Amino acid sequence: MKRPLDYYLLWIVTLVLLVVNAGLVYALLAARTKAAEGAATAAQAVAAFRTGTVETTVHVEQTLPVSLTVPFRTTLTVPISVTLPVDTQLSFTLHTIVGDLPVNVPFQTTLPVHFQQSVPVAFSVPVSTTVPVSFDVPVRIDVGATSLGQALAPTQSYLENLATELQANPIVTIIPR
Repeated sequence: MKRPLDYYLLWIVTLVLLVVNAGLVYALLAARTKAAEGAATAAQAVAAFRTGTVETTVHVEQTLPVSLTVPFRTTLTVPISVTLPVDTQLSFTLHTIVGDLPVNVPFQTTLPVHFQQSVPVAFSVPVSTTVPVSFDVPVRIDVGATSLGQALAPTQSYLENLATELQANPIVTIIPR
């Protein structure tokens, strides 16, 4: 009994599809293995970041306004040395037996004056300026001690669990023992 050509073509198509499906299953298993490796690597990276520190230097360059009033109090000793000219007339009445006589005597002289005087001095000096400030501040942040480190804990746990699930043999989980 001779079979028709359709029959053999059907078998050829079936075998080709079986090979294609086997290749597809192999590719999916390989992709699953790569995804498991990626999830494990990501979990390790998150763990390293959570327990690590971030270090950087922040450069600060500003101008700060300064406005203040400086009080100043002191006592100054001022030496005074001057010669005062005196030009006047002395008038007086002379009582004599003959009667009272008015007497006018011109008087001219110079008087040297030497003394020291203490003078209190008090004043305020307003100061208004800007001061340029430039410095570097080292910054070190322990990520684990921040809320970011705590927030990454569930992500790390999820990635570790995902890596474990993807590494498990899917054929064993499908076929019950």
